[in-house]
Amino acid sequence: MPLIIVIDGIVLLRQVTTMTNFRMFCLSLLVALVWFTPDATSQDQLDIVADVVQFRGEGARTKWEFHYSFADTAVRYVVTQNGFVGELLCSLEVVSEVGDTTRDEWISSAASTSSVPVHQQFYSGVRPLMLSPGKYTVRFTATDVNDRSSSVTSQFTSTVRPFTYLPSISDVMFVMPIKLGADTRFDRNGQPAVPNPRHEIIGRDPSICIYAEIYNALRAKLDTFALEFQVLDNVRDEQLTTYLKMIGGSDGLVVREEIPAGALRSGVYTLKVRMMSRDLATVYDTREERFYILNPELPPEGRIMLTEDEQFQASEWSVIKGERLALELELSDVLASSAEQAIREQCTDERAQQRYLFLFWRNRDPDVSTMSNERLDEFRAMFKRAQTFYSSASFRNGWKTDRGLALLRYGQPTQVEQFIQSIDAKPYEIWFYQHIQGGVYFYFVDWQLQQNHRLVHSTMIGQVREPNWYNLYAKAFSPVPNPPENLMPTSR
Repeated sequence: MPLIIVIDGIVLLRQVTTMTNFRMFCLSLLVALVWFTPDATSQDQLDIVADVVQFRGEGARTKWEFHYSFADTAVRYVVTQNGFVGELLCSLEVVSEVGDTTRDEWISSAASTSSVPVHQQFYSGVRPLMLSPGKYTVRFTATDVNDRSSSVTSQFTSTVRPFTYLPSISDVMFVMPIKLGADTRFDRNGQPAVPNPRHEIIGRDPSICIYAEIYNALRAKLDTFALEFQVLDNVRDEQLTTYLKMIGGSDGLVVREEIPAGALRSGVYTLKVRMMSRDLATVYDTREERFYILNPELPPEGRIMLTEDEQFQASEWSVIKGERLALELELSDVLASSAEQAIREQCTDERAQQRYLFLFWRNRDPDVSTMSNERLDEFRAMFKRAQTFYSSASFRNGWKTDRGLALLRYGQPTQVEQFIQSIDAKPYEIWFYQHIQGGVYFYFVDWQLQQNHRLVHSTMIGQVREPNWYNLYAKAFSPVPNPPENLMPTSR
């Protein structure tokens, strides 16, 4: 299931990487300020992260840039003459408080050597707009060109700030290390600046790589001044401070720095950049941005520093609302005990429902010493599988089918036998779970020929039991081709 929050202007829309555990820990530490709630919740949302970065523009307008990044595994690929290609159709709508609207639409492409690639990289892009200072509502939509059911839509607010004649710093833009390669399409003022909108700094010897612009140093007669780079941890304790001497020979200076961060443990940090006088007595401007260190050799110290309320505020459950919240509550019912369902029914307001989900999944975390909830990860993987394989034109919610519910409750079967329709029999499947009650079988039959296999028999205690299931439901000419309600196989 997707994760959609905004942290310091970073729009996070369901992140998937080979270092998921580190990322989940980072999010668990972060007590986030939520700026928006998505107004649409696709069943199969895309892995996209977006960031907004502002620079001085022309005249009174500000150069407002929408940076985005998506994984190479996020899109469906089709074969072309040059290999396999995946495409995203993206649209951006920026609306001012008085209703003035700026629109942008584009195609973002990804290439692969196979139809189902193994994750190797992220694709990035930048869409610049010139906007007047003020508050805007931003709506972003991305749809997989080759799979229109896979899309994401989000809406958030963005305050465009003015740039005056005083000494100031642009927004801090996180960029990729030069050692990973350069892309001249993203060069800025002669400096390599491949955007890193995920703000993730990954590796055993990571560096904090940033690009920023300094304005009006010459106008303010700053012959020399200093930039202070300070790294704060999640409780804002200072972890690292370094200084850069600057020569104020222009009103438009460029900073491209790579700050070694190999001594920092995996976790959530804040980069604080200050423009200061040479003697460090005067601060002209300050910028702050959150980022994430993912260093496999220096794992995080743990969550013990956070209270339960802080953990809740830092969790994804504190921000979900509307249809997304309703869906999560409905999904929790698949695993909930009768006592938990009774508690859920008493949670009538939104905050109580969010806390219920937080505690519900925390209680199912098999190993609280790890950085992710393995049971929740498995549940979401099974949800995606059910949506992919068991949805059809007649049944759009594959997770609500009998096979989908079995996946959510019990996980992937040890063995599956599939039988297609024949002259003698209707389509049916036999699932075997070795780890449940010493080994149990589930028998599913598409007895109505609607691409919806129903559970007609199981050897599991508490499930429907009908040893004569084949003759009743699987035979092409069963004695009860359309059984009445009291004989339907899903009657428990």
